[in-house]
Amino acid sequence: MTRWAILNLAIVAAAWAQPTKPPEPAKGTEVSLGGLKSKTPAEWLAQKPANRLRHFQFKLPKADGDSYDAELFALDMHGSPADNITRLTDLFIPPNNTPPEKVVTKTEIQLSKAKLTILDMHGTYLVKTQPIDKTVKENRPEYRMIAVLWESKDGGYTIRLIGPRKTVERHAAAFTAWLKNFK
Repeated sequence: MTRWAILNLAIVAAAWAQPTKPPEPAKGTEVSLGGLKSKTPAEWLAQKPANRLRHFQFKLPKADGDSYDAELFALDMHGSPADNITRLTDLFIPPNNTPPEKVVTKTEIQLSKAKLTILDMHGTYLVKTQPIDKTVKENRPEYRMIAVLWESKDGGYTIRLIGPRKTVERHAAAFTAWLKNFK
């Protein structure tokens, strides 16, 4: 064996002997609301909020076959929970003239310092430029929104997860787990 062959074998043996680092744990983004905190799943991409009304904003990767990613953001809640439910359901046209109560489900989660009312709806989403805008910019059929009315002594918020139905379905369980992890 030549010196070069022995040197190459020594380098290869040394490389194999080096301990490999375990992969870094997946990192999410810590979100604070009403004095509680929860870390998002790592695949949720934090974005600069589209306007000053939003506390935070995330892009959630689209499901195979969907044209758009889902969007997640939080706003201050103005008015009563009933007013907010009406505003949120008015963002959707139910499929095939189905009554809204047939396409909107309502559940509740009680956290240590907050009560969450969760509305899950689907249909044609009426995209608006700004939340208070009366003008509809675009209609997007086969959309779904999971909206959360967050009520606590430290404030009220509306959290919205909106996107194509398949994409929201892909992220729904992680979204619910994220909500339940607020401590």
